Amino acid sequence: MDQAQFFYSNGKLLITAEYLVLKGALSLAVPTQHGQSLSVYPKTNEGLIWQAFENDEQWLKFHLNKDDLLNPTEDFSPEKTFIAQLLKQALALNPNFLNASAYRIETHLNFNRNWGLGTSSTLINNVAQWAQVDAFDLLARVSKGSGYDVACAQNDTPILFQRLKNKIWTEACIFSPEFKDQIYFLYLGKKQKTENEVRRFLTQKKDYNLEIQEISSLSLHLLDAELAVDFDKIIEEHEAITSNILGIPSIKKLAFPDFEGSIKSLGAWGGDFVMVRSDWDKKTLTNYFRLKGLNTLIPWDNMVLEDEGDL
Repeated sequence: MDQAQFFYSNGKLLITAEYLVLKGALSLAVPTQHGQSLSVYPKTNEGLIWQAFENDEQWLKFHLNKDDLLNPTEDFSPEKTFIAQLLKQALALNPNFLNASAYRIETHLNFNRNWGLGTSSTLINNVAQWAQVDAFDLLARVSKGSGYDVACAQNDTPILFQRLKNKIWTEACIFSPEFKDQIYFLYLGKKQKTENEVRRFLTQKKDYNLEIQEISSLSLHLLDAELAVDFDKIIEEHEAITSNILGIPSIKKLAFPDFEGSIKSLGAWGGDFVMVRSDWDKKTLTNYFRLKGLNTLIPWDNMVLEDEGDL
């Protein structure tokens, strides 16, 4: 390998069907304008140097050799363990991967890694591109996730996503409400460990057949909502169904009962981002959430990736 290689993947937000996407519900998801790159450089000495940057500040650096991939040691950090396992599984899918003796790797996140926008899924998709393996096959070897996040990593438009057993269906769609200037994404300041939430939910034995049908229908209705009032009603119904499944109150009832508009959890409940829709202007919204100690409020146009050129 004489030249550097460069790969990039989009971040993600799951708009509908959180939790139930794991059991086959049709979901609506959007890729984000935030993402992660992976650059592969040749180097002269043996082994692999891995450097990870967040907004141009290095937050992780370590060395790996091939023995580390086969026998990770207990003194590895969680991040180093995950990356070693990821490379090991990519090598299992493609034995010709890592055929050079030495590499220097740089990953660059252009968002806060605590935001839950896909630090792991963008990395999985980038490594899959580098290793020339199927990203969903690689995901299945390192995660119990549905794969919607990897699908977002690969798409530049909102998508409908469904996983039935091991079969994945994805379709690009237009999700761009007329009132999107009233939609924001609010960071709750709590990083959720999605993999733990996924494993916990999958231990439940219920089929949720009725709820899956209802949520799948709401995914399509939300996609087609022309009026903000209809959008809000769909959000409230979706939150009520998921609240009943989880046995916990919705985020609006729990933390924002006096809010005028809709608030919807995105992904694992209790942390990361929520989607907010309100008739309030941005100043009023900003002041409302600031009084509750929440300062990261991102407008739709600064978050959602909408490349409709191919649709």
